[in-house]
Amino acid sequence: MGSIQEEWLVYFHSERTQRFAKWIWWWKPPHGFGHCGALKYIEHLDVWEHLEFTHAGIRTSFLDKEQSKNFFSYLYQYEILICPVKNDWHLFRIKELSCVSFVMRLIGFYRWYIITPWQLYCALRKAGYKPFWNKSDKKEFL
Repeated sequence: MGSIQEEWLVYFHSERTQRFAKWIWWWKPPHGFGHCGALKYIEHLDVWEHLEFTHAGIRTSFLDKEQSKNFFSYLYQYEILICPVKNDWHLFRIKELSCVSFVMRLIGFYRWYIITPWQLYCALRKAGYKPFWNKSDKKEFL
């Protein structure tokens, strides 16, 4: 059984779970990435699908034009990468389930040593993944 190749926008921003913050104080480095998630545009419905892993579980939602505009406005100061789904198959994966491992599984990108959103961002950039927008493009999008 195969799968349909899809492209996701993976975002990185500063928000993180406050409930467990004292246990993962090392998780948020000075650059500000404390969480990551994914967005995909569904053209025939004219909505954005939003997927993220939280400590309360996997959350999925659909954002209409106004909601997506507000969300992209929030993400304006952070980073978004264009990530086509790849087949990065591994037989055995020992990994915690976090927003980082969730996104890696979603886009088919696996590196055993990546545990923070910043490490994932750097690894994706090093692997050639491109930014969704340049700083000059952001104003035109919003």
